[in-house]
Amino acid sequence: MKLVLVVPSLGGGGAERVMATLANAWAMRGNEVTLITLTSAKDDRYPLDRTVWRMALDVARRSSNPVQALGHNVMRIRALRRAIKIARPDAVISFVANTNALAMMAAIGLRVPVIVTERQFVGAEPSRRIWTVLRRLLYRRAAAVVAQTRRCADELEVRLGRNVKVIPNPVAPGCGDPAPSTDGRTRTLLAVGRLVPAKGFDLLINAFAQVAGRHPEWRLEILGEGHQRDALTRTIAAHGLATRIAMPGFSKEVRDAMRRADLFVLSSRFEGLPNALLEAMSEGVACVSFDCTAGPRELIQHGENGWLVPAEDVDGLAAAFDTLMQDETLRARLGTRARDVCKLYSVSEILGQWNTLLASVMASSSADRASTATEQA
Repeated sequence: MKLVLVVPSLGGGGAERVMATLANAWAMRGNEVTLITLTSAKDDRYPLDRTVWRMALDVARRSSNPVQALGHNVMRIRALRRAIKIARPDAVISFVANTNALAMMAAIGLRVPVIVTERQFVGAEPSRRIWTVLRRLLYRRAAAVVAQTRRCADELEVRLGRNVKVIPNPVAPGCGDPAPSTDGRTRTLLAVGRLVPAKGFDLLINAFAQVAGRHPEWRLEILGEGHQRDALTRTIAAHGLATRIAMPGFSKEVRDAMRRADLFVLSSRFEGLPNALLEAMSEGVACVSFDCTAGPRELIQHGENGWLVPAEDVDGLAAAFDTLMQDETLRARLGTRARDVCKLYSVSEILGQWNTLLASVMASSSADRASTATEQA
């Protein structure tokens, strides 16, 4: 099977991590995989198997006006089209909303099926109307549309008037027993994600500030990078917590940090299927999460394998911290049960779901080509 995978970049982030994981898994099973990004490869954060053909188009540009944006997108479509023609795939899989639209336009007339994947809850983060209209029109022509959760799929089906397949993210199994703090004093609350408004780190900092005085042995560590760094740093300083909250930046050793953590928190305002939460659960770490739009509720059964708090409820999150920080036995029980996600979301299980979809899509595409050839004859 020859596959082309399209994603904006490999520069960090959940969608990029999943795309790299799938590319490596398909390649290691003997498939010919081409991974295309709109960016250059200089900022790649995720390693690829040596057999994956990496095509970095370097066509990501900022646009200062609509005319320039149109020109840049025409350039991207042409570059994508050339790359797809060179790879001659059996199918194209695209991740992330606007890139999906570009991939669909690039493949027009190439007679190759394109599968588009939405990575978050549609409508949670507003986009320009032109992109909303384009996606609605183009997604109806896609060979398949994939969402990460049933709730996201239901919303897409209403908007598109077509069936949407649910395929969640894969997660690699945990690498061993959790290794929480051992000095008898310091405990770590860990969060992971881009420093952007969607991840709600401002809410997290405010919630931690409420309990920091009652739990002096706890510190908060936020792994990730983004444009909100300065604003978050000012918030931390305003609470007088510069020595209790660290933001060391992007880390390639996220799983190690999760194993060392005593508690993991997801503070997002909205999600698709949160990779960071899935990975923390697979490592056997007790997790607390906002019950935000899509995602966490499909992973966590409150009080069984994790802790859910109403979305954006800062006081509720602080109360959850109080409960979990003082109860090591509860954290251990939640962490043990959390590891069950390794069975439900294993790479082999999720890859099998993708392969089933690909087989169906390619069979339908072959039938359509045969029908067209017969009519032309």
